[in-house]
Amino acid sequence: MPADVSLAARPLFPGAAQSAYLDVASRGLVPESALAIAHEHMHDRMLGRADKAGYFAAMESARSRFARLVGAAAHEVAVMKNISEGLNAIAASLPWRAGDEILVCADLEHPANLYPWRNLERRGARLVDLPQDDGAVPVEAMIARLSPRVRVAAVSATTFRPGLRSDLARLGAACRANGTLLVVDAAQSAGITHTDVAAQQIDVLAASCQKGLCSLYGMGFLYVREAVAQDIEPAYLARFGVEIEQTHEADYDRGPLRYKRGALRLDVGNYNFLAAQVTDHTLGLLLDIGTQAIDAHVTALARSLAQALQARGIRTAVPPDHPLHANMVCVDAAQAGLATPPAEAYRALNEAGVHAALRGRYLRFSFHLYNDAGDVQAATEAMSAMAP
Repeated sequence: MPADVSLAARPLFPGAAQSAYLDVASRGLVPESALAIAHEHMHDRMLGRADKAGYFAAMESARSRFARLVGAAAHEVAVMKNISEGLNAIAASLPWRAGDEILVCADLEHPANLYPWRNLERRGARLVDLPQDDGAVPVEAMIARLSPRVRVAAVSATTFRPGLRSDLARLGAACRANGTLLVVDAAQSAGITHTDVAAQQIDVLAASCQKGLCSLYGMGFLYVREAVAQDIEPAYLARFGVEIEQTHEADYDRGPLRYKRGALRLDVGNYNFLAAQVTDHTLGLLLDIGTQAIDAHVTALARSLAQALQARGIRTAVPPDHPLHANMVCVDAAQAGLATPPAEAYRALNEAGVHAALRGRYLRFSFHLYNDAGDVQAATEAMSAMAP
């Protein structure tokens, strides 16, 4: 484990030298080494060559590496296009009963973790929308609301704003005891925040590759705990989701239908092989450094920025010492004491070489392994120029 994560990682990401890139919550930087992978892939396709066996090998390596990243087994991981597809795949495949309930906190969840559950209202299920707990997912209220009717608790591991992590271990233990599935949107945590699906008793976790996994759009993963997956009848089924004696992808077996083990039954059709090759590579980089080290690094940077802004009279949405602090700092531009309106503040940050995000009235800064103290200083100075 490197003593300083950014010393090991920053040279691999040229984009980190171009600006203070503080926007992994929108999309992560891609390492320079991904260019050669993409070039070779596209060059072969241009010349009519395709190493299909190599493509599949890269896909299975990426699946296995993601499983290692979150503490799962490879057969518990399905390959998806994105988080929305993953959450829809599990929502559509569970056997729902009229009166089943899904716990959510719409105040904090991204729509990707709301609409798949809203769509189940037509099947008699009901969303129970609980209010946020001072910027955090209301874990205690969810636990108190558990009953035999509650089929799913759907939460983000880290919210997309204001960026607090959820106490998944506490919620997971209560859900498991109640027979409720804990379904986690890992958009803002995969590759950034240390995750152990077994220790945290997570039943389902959906992740995309373009953010913390430092790869491309169009690919994601869906972890489904084996005991849960074995009872699932997939809403969609393709050749890759069934066990047959033949081995070619185009083979068909007229015999009894046998789903593949665990989450593998949810794989549908050919994969995004270019994204798979890049993701396999970037997952290797993340695993070499380790998510425990990355988590500690990015959380320390976020706390440092929050402390620096508070010292300059700029109030952050989450105090620096909040026990659930993760890799983000959000500033409510309408209430933080800034003399600049949100849209103007966002433009000013970009002009100062600070790449952040604007979400509603919030300016959002999010850190990953390639960020360092210089980025904190750049963001602090740019924001200080907007203070009254």
